[in-house]
Amino acid sequence: METINKIAEAIEQADTICIFRHQFPDQDAIGSQMGLKTALQSLYPKKKVLALGTMSVDGIVMDTADDATIQNALAIVLDTANQARIDDDRALRAPQVVRIDHHVPVETMGQVEWIDQDASATCELVALYFQARHQVIPANAAQYLYEGLIADNIRFTTSNTRPESFEAGRYLVEQGADVQRANEHNFAITLPEFYYENRVRERARFEKGALTSILSIEDYERCHLTFAQAKDKVYALSNIEEVKVWALFTEKTPGIYNASLRAKTLDIRQIATRFGGGGHACASGIKDLRLEQVEEIIHQLVALAQENEEENCERSV
Repeated sequence: METINKIAEAIEQADTICIFRHQFPDQDAIGSQMGLKTALQSLYPKKKVLALGTMSVDGIVMDTADDATIQNALAIVLDTANQARIDDDRALRAPQVVRIDHHVPVETMGQVEWIDQDASATCELVALYFQARHQVIPANAAQYLYEGLIADNIRFTTSNTRPESFEAGRYLVEQGADVQRANEHNFAITLPEFYYENRVRERARFEKGALTSILSIEDYERCHLTFAQAKDKVYALSNIEEVKVWALFTEKTPGIYNASLRAKTLDIRQIATRFGGGGHACASGIKDLRLEQVEEIIHQLVALAQENEEENCERSV
């Protein structure tokens, strides 16, 4: 509660608040950013609240700010583990920086930091902040936060879902979040996406508990998807009984790939960090990989899955 009070104090003292999130934002990043912005605008109508970033998502257009505005504002950085991933490198030029995040701590960014790696989403933490403050937020703010929450914990089914995750969801529904609309927005897909997910599965290789798929620029552009949309399709490889770990490698520029690694229970973050990536134990990412590095990561994922299978066999004997 002490950290929450420090965040509240920083917000209340600021005339201008600039909210940042990570590059290639997923629903948790954009949901926490837009949910926080919308809620603060309602709670503090005299403050200037801006959501900044170079990439728009789902038709949401980011605000703009000159250097002087940021240098005289409170910066709030959301859902971002390290400085290099912030989608506006001016964020840390602000005189005071608050960070709210649920990734494994990598480096310090702000004077006030609320980092809870056990949380299922950054949206969970933002919701718990407003709940702890006994504040009423508008329904559209609750909608942004609820959609980000269930996107990251896949409708409360991931291994890091905890009692507080449901508590955050309850609070957001009380504030007006529409559960059905959130599910449709997060999990309904277009016909081109349907065809692309099939392509992800068609390209999949299974070996000793590991399922991996490598997709090219041509693959997703043929289905009229952007890189940001294509890389999120790692879930097309999930929920298979025989699969312990799975990964999608998406070509970003010719010959360069980003990786999305997932696991049911195994710690795949250890593999991600070896290649300059990071994230969570069961959900990590890596950027800017060459094809030979992709093959090495696949080899390590297979070895991890096989090692786990052998350990399970030994325990059952």
